[in-house]
Amino acid sequence: MAGIFGIASKHNNNTEDLFLGTHYLQHRAQEYGGFATFNGYRVHFESDKGLVRQNFPKEKLEELKGDICIGSVSTENQPIHVLGKAGTFIFCFDGNLRPSKETEYQGFRDSSLISRVISQEDCFEKGIESLVNQVEGDFAIVSLAREGIYAARGLGRKPLILGQKNGSYAVSSESNSFINTGIKIIRDVEPGEVVLLTSDGVETVTKLDIQPIKYGTFEWVYTAYPASIIDGRLVANVRRRIGEALAKQFPVEADIVSPVPNSGRWHAVGYAEASGITFQPIFIRYDYSDRSFTPQQQIDRDFEAKTKLIPIESLVEGKRIILIDDSIVRGTQTRNQVIRLREMGAKEIHVRIACPPLMHACSYGQTTKEDNDCIASKISIKEIQEKLKLDSLEYATIPILEKSTGYPREMLCLECWGK
Repeated sequence: MAGIFGIASKHNNNTEDLFLGTHYLQHRAQEYGGFATFNGYRVHFESDKGLVRQNFPKEKLEELKGDICIGSVSTENQPIHVLGKAGTFIFCFDGNLRPSKETEYQGFRDSSLISRVISQEDCFEKGIESLVNQVEGDFAIVSLAREGIYAARGLGRKPLILGQKNGSYAVSSESNSFINTGIKIIRDVEPGEVVLLTSDGVETVTKLDIQPIKYGTFEWVYTAYPASIIDGRLVANVRRRIGEALAKQFPVEADIVSPVPNSGRWHAVGYAEASGITFQPIFIRYDYSDRSFTPQQQIDRDFEAKTKLIPIESLVEGKRIILIDDSIVRGTQTRNQVIRLREMGAKEIHVRIACPPLMHACSYGQTTKEDNDCIASKISIKEIQEKLKLDSLEYATIPILEKSTGYPREMLCLECWGK
């Protein structure tokens, strides 16, 4: 998983916008942060483990002045420097890539595979065409070049959006990068499209015929920030509509509706509004914890989940509670929280999940590695309910996701739900 950002401008110092644009993608990954800048004669790139805010204090940003800049937050060290037939290029990417069986690139994956494929071509756009034709998976890429920033989107599962302000043109995984930087949305990069950003504007370099287009449904359910607009849909609104649909399709008598913070918040708002049941968060998310789904190792995910939620006992005792969460993978954390709530005197606990039961590991960049990690691939919903000690358990359906996003199932990636 990663968040990628780029900006090209007439100004010779875009580091503040680079920093903020990348910082506002930090929810997508926390393991590495890195920047690359070009000032017309010199490239400077630097990355390290940790958060962008830690890696790039003000004095270090002063060293990175440039009019063409890219940045990344990622689960691997980026940006990446490659020398190929077309010369030097430096890129960041979001995605999960593996070679097709019939190609020569066996043994390469992700950034090493991108480097290998693109370096064989005489221009960036030809490299992207080779990726689409010879590689399995999906991707979004930003690449720093002497002439500007190339941005490319694969089959659609990885979002990429364009913006502008005062002679600057930007590209980002999410429009959340733009809001506090004053950048206004232009449009999404289309699946199969390669664009070039310069100080003069955005030019489509090539547009591949991608079929079928598949948008990353989990972006709206969980991954993206609520303030972001993903492929024309405000994430917060999609989540509210999912919650409303859950309330209408799976009603239950209860005293309060509570999110499992933070990803369940907007789903829970929608459920409470549609049901008329009081919206009352019973967990406080500790501000200095990270997202529990993004660490690469299960032991780290378990620790993060254990430390991030603090329940308020006085709001729990004697209450019939509806908990709203984005998904259940293994079920371990849900069960642990339910046990805590029972010990605090909860009268009933009902759970509503904002996506269908997860059946498969994601092939396109999420952190679930094995099908066997998904509890729904091994036992029934009723058995999950009993294992998690719940009074009821219901999941969103594919029709709910269709209606909430406004896209037909043919345009939604449903692989992890076995559809």
